Amino acid sequence: MQITSFSPRGDWNRQHARVLRFLFEHGGKCLMREDYLLFARVTEPELREPGTSLLLATVRGEGGPVLAGVSFVAGYGKKAFLIAVHPLYRRKGIGSALLKAQLERLGQLECRAGLNRIPFIGLCFKAGLTAFSLSQAPAGRTLLHFEGKVPNTVRLKAVPSKEGERCCRFPS
Repeated sequence: MQITSFSPRGDWNRQHARVLRFLFEHGGKCLMREDYLLFARVTEPELREPGTSLLLATVRGEGGPVLAGVSFVAGYGKKAFLIAVHPLYRRKGIGSALLKAQLERLGQLECRAGLNRIPFIGLCFKAGLTAFSLSQAPAGRTLLHFEGKVPNTVRLKAVPSKEGERCCRFPS
């Protein structure tokens, strides 16, 4: 499996329609309607905005690369968050790999899930997101909110002291 950032090559409308069709067919009723409509209206320049990312997971097939999963995030997940994996490739780690790649790419990520979406909730926990609150959707469903941040891996280096230098800079 290979995860790549979507970069429009050639006809944007045709490529966008292909990803839209994949999300509609394999995301099913689980997709948030507002998020799907936002992705349907997204333009090529909007994909380059900070906090917006479209990742594709492909596997090697007989006729070349086959689309196995798609993940779209806008506004670091606050505006829109979509993820769909083809049924033939589910439970193979593609969804969590897409989610981890989004988190690494953006640095932070938020999403929400209905409490009836147990597989998606498990996927969020597996990708390293943490649940932080509950809310009511306009339709009356209860939503669980997740967030994730890439830990700061920059470490301060200890400066070695020179011989004869005082170890304590602020003596009492």
